Amino acid sequence: MTRKTRKHRFLALLLVTGFILLVVAIVYAPQPVDWTASYSKRHSVPLGMSLVYDVVDELFPQKEVRVSNSGVADFLEDAIPLNTNLLFINDQLEMDAEDWTKVWEVATAGNHVFLAADRFSTNITDSLGFEIQQGMALPRILLNDSIGYNFANRQLKVAGHYWYGRTITNNYFLNYDTLKTTVLGYDHKGQTNFVRIRCGDGAFYINSNPIAFTNYHLINDNKSEYVFKSLSYLPVANTIWDEKYKSGAPVVASQMAFVLENRSLRMAWYLFLLGVLLFMVFQGKRRQRAIPVVEAPRNSSLDFVETIARLYFLNQNHLNIAQKRYQFFLDFLRSKYYLDTSLPESRLIEEASRKSGVPERTLAAIFRMAANMDKVSRISHEDLHQFNRQLEFFYKNCH
Repeated sequence: MTRKTRKHRFLALLLVTGFILLVVAIVYAPQPVDWTASYSKRHSVPLGMSLVYDVVDELFPQKEVRVSNSGVADFLEDAIPLNTNLLFINDQLEMDAEDWTKVWEVATAGNHVFLAADRFSTNITDSLGFEIQQGMALPRILLNDSIGYNFANRQLKVAGHYWYGRTITNNYFLNYDTLKTTVLGYDHKGQTNFVRIRCGDGAFYINSNPIAFTNYHLINDNKSEYVFKSLSYLPVANTIWDEKYKSGAPVVASQMAFVLENRSLRMAWYLFLLGVLLFMVFQGKRRQRAIPVVEAPRNSSLDFVETIARLYFLNQNHLNIAQKRYQFFLDFLRSKYYLDTSLPESRLIEEASRKSGVPERTLAAIFRMAANMDKVSRISHEDLHQFNRQLEFFYKNCH
């Protein structure tokens, strides 16, 4: 080993060791808590909804939960489902006209729609006739002040409210149509924050504080009870979970940007680059000439048989095919059972039945049909098929 080669290997080992140490440092370094508002089932951050999505099956047992990533209009197309819930939860629910029209049709047909948002688009508020007042939100730090939520239903109501000390909002309904609206919940000041609005044969359930449904509050104290009770107003039915109108919905500027933004994919990309670098260092020179691949000779017998069979079929010469099948049958008797096929027919049938184990009536039918073919100039496809069934029965049952 030359001095130059040893130097190259030492540098390569040093480079690999340094890169591995860098990757380990990145992987095991403490990560800051990501407080980005996501509301997506894909994210386990505090303001994501992966935990809520995981327990949806418990809220709607033995029912199907489907995810809509492209909007309700594209997801349902022209169909109007029955006995179905729609679930929309995000900080801003800016629904386009096509999707909102579809949601309205679904609700009118007798289904139930759950909407939770801080701010709603005007097509939603104008159609349902309500207005949201943005209350003062509590920051992530713990304050002396708190916000309490509760339910109007006595069976769901708790003594003392569900209290939130941080990372919560206090939005409430400023106006709503009292003829169509039922108050379901309110805050500690008595301000309405959860309502049901009738629509045709269905209903909309609207909550003005979606942050209460995130991962952070699901695992914090008894706040999960508020989430489950709110969603329990929906009937046990098939449910469509919206992922289009989410602040955490993926927006990919480029393929590489998507890879670099995802921690696991980013590490995989770096390892791939390391592998390429190591290959260039240690396998940069070709060690031997490439060995050509020699393919084994191809068996074309089956192709030949298929071609001949197709030729016979196109000519529709069923009689010729049947006669050849009969000749092969006689050759089978001679080669396998050493029978003299020139024997009288009755004796040949008796000997063939004794040696093959096939009933004499089957063999008699074959010989009878063969004798009839000698008296005609053509036969039908059905005759050929019946003769072939007799032969196949013989071949399957002979021994």
